[in-house]
Amino acid sequence: MIRVTEPPIEKFPYNRSKLQALLKWYFQEAGEKLISVLVVSREGLITEILTRNSQKSEENKFIGAFSSLIELVLKKLTKEFDLGTFGAGTFDTDKYRFIFCESGDEHVLVSIFDALTMVDTVFPYTYIAAEKVARIMDGSLPVSPVIPKLSRKRKAELIRKKSFELIKRKQMSSDYIYKLSLLGDGGVGKTSMVQRYVHGIFSEAYKATIGTYISKREIQFDELDTKVRFVIWDLAGQEQFKRMWPDYLADSNAGLIIFDVTNRISFENVRRWYDQIIKVASKNILVLILVGNKVDMEDSRVISVEEAEKLAKEFDVEYIETSAKTNENMEEVFERIALTLLEKAAQVSQVFDDVDLIAKKQASYIINEGQLQFLRHFFEKQLEIIIDKKEYTKYIKYLDLLRDIERKSI
Repeated sequence: MIRVTEPPIEKFPYNRSKLQALLKWYFQEAGEKLISVLVVSREGLITEILTRNSQKSEENKFIGAFSSLIELVLKKLTKEFDLGTFGAGTFDTDKYRFIFCESGDEHVLVSIFDALTMVDTVFPYTYIAAEKVARIMDGSLPVSPVIPKLSRKRKAELIRKKSFELIKRKQMSSDYIYKLSLLGDGGVGKTSMVQRYVHGIFSEAYKATIGTYISKREIQFDELDTKVRFVIWDLAGQEQFKRMWPDYLADSNAGLIIFDVTNRISFENVRRWYDQIIKVASKNILVLILVGNKVDMEDSRVISVEEAEKLAKEFDVEYIETSAKTNENMEEVFERIALTLLEKAAQVSQVFDDVDLIAKKQASYIINEGQLQFLRHFFEKQLEIIIDKKEYTKYIKYLDLLRDIERKSI
């Protein structure tokens, strides 16, 4: 049972109900080993506490003595990390494992786990929670308290997502949901692009992203009677978040690889970002676009259009230049992603129909290697979640057919 403990609350003009909802989501996703979570000011004042069971006397005693411990640890964090860089650290006792994560300029998210908790399994959720806490305390942008599930391997609940449902149906859907990841070095303007596109605002002030910043927007195509919904994952580019990248990139359907046209190092690191998303999400990724941002700073430009287009051609992706500040090509780049995804959906739906006809001996079809790989992956995943015997037999037949195609190239 998770209970909200009434702390000596530090007074801030923040949305407390949303913060409490966020902490409850964090408890749900971080797992049973999470004992308590606190939002604490730099001065050591407790802003919010959530405990799994506030009735346990041992935990109550521990929480009561927590202020003296947090003051020492916060001084260490403040000394080792610059304010606003979102540093993180751990501290272990015999019974507990503490994870401290800076959450904006003024607060720290403190997570108290069982001493045997594996840090790598909970850190990705901790960074998402810390990012959302920072946004709630800042109050300048809307933020959802929902923390999504993460998995490097596809599980049954993720397989059922709507982007696969279109393949099962004969008719194209009017509503598609895709995960779109934004990759690139820190400071290239990823968050500015998201804020401009989703909220229509631009801020000169730079705030580094904690782990990943998740937002949503949909595009309505009236002439197609179709809408595309994006769940946009803005990945922090700093090296300290490197171990979280595979978790955050898993299941991406599309990606924008972004560099700063005034920063050659960010351009040289594009190859690393391309390799990262291909390695993690190659079976799901449908479209990538290379983006050169900050073209409003023409006098400081060091990467030419020709140089960027040459790299894009090497990766076999499209290249688009943008400016989050002036809003140049912001709508266009996301619309281009959406239309390409719809084209891919139509192609895959047609391939599925053709394979169905082949299975019924009503047609022949030439399938390329990419389509073959996609369909084989899809059918194999369906076998993990279906329980109907008739459906199971059908997918086994499809897989046998694909093996025949692979062997005979029919």
